Amino acid sequence: MIVEKCALGVIQNRGQTTVDPDVVSFGPNESDYLARHVSKVRGTVDVGARSVFQHAANTPSLLETLRTTSSDGHYAATAKTLQDALAKTMKTSTNAKDCVLAAVRAKDADGGDSHVTILKLDAVVEAARMKRLRNSGVTFEVLRGLLPEPGRLQKALSWPDPRPSSALVVLDTNFAMAQYFEIAYQVQVSPRAVEAEEQLVRTISQRVDARSIPRVIASAGTLEGPLDTVLTELSKTYPELDGAAAEITSDGRPAGIIRRNKVTARPVIWKAPGLELRISPEVAATVNKVRTQVGTWRLTVETAEEPHTLGLE
Repeated sequence: MIVEKCALGVIQNRGQTTVDPDVVSFGPNESDYLARHVSKVRGTVDVGARSVFQHAANTPSLLETLRTTSSDGHYAATAKTLQDALAKTMKTSTNAKDCVLAAVRAKDADGGDSHVTILKLDAVVEAARMKRLRNSGVTFEVLRGLLPEPGRLQKALSWPDPRPSSALVVLDTNFAMAQYFEIAYQVQVSPRAVEAEEQLVRTISQRVDARSIPRVIASAGTLEGPLDTVLTELSKTYPELDGAAAEITSDGRPAGIIRRNKVTARPVIWKAPGLELRISPEVAATVNKVRTQVGTWRLTVETAEEPHTLGLE
């Protein structure tokens, strides 16, 4: 990863106090620090969620400016616009922590176009440091020892996304409880890939006859892409799935990514009070569910080998 330019700013007191971003100089150590953060964010594309911008969002044009401008002043002013947007939404959140905002333009070591990453680096900046920041701007020297390692990174975005089905990479370890980062940058984030794959197996098992589940899941294993696209493709062969794609995107979030060959390893699950039965897709057809005359349900499973208990987990 080759770091080309970086602007640093500070947000404190849930957005009440800020220091405007400025383009900073950096040596090999600082460049390595930034490169490892950017690599961590962009390295989540294989397992993370896909993200899209909301309709009429202005964030893409701001990120494009960061990617293309040669002016340090223009770069810093654009980073300030992005920092101000984050500070505004942080005021509405009780979970927002003090942070250093880093707007990093970088390029992969093997070439290609530049990309832009916005890092929210949680850091408590005490009063003495804050005074220096106000007088001399944000520099790595002033912040030395305060910034977190890449493994502790909480929130970030990187644009553009190398995946064709996603506009940008978003890293957020607390999306369910604190969405101010996504709101600030007008982003909608899908469920993670593992959640989307669970949803696909669940949708198939609920809509398809048990005898057909192994065949349908085997077909799903050959596909990849957004969940709604995968369901639409499957419905061409299995009409029982017609309409499922619209249902799974009814909450407004984009559908999560399905990875090739992953769903075939996920179990089909039957649940009832006090009961959870997990069956590999290839033997799901052996499950028989019938209603008895006394109004209860009987679930039976056929297996070639004698089953045995593993005890408590």
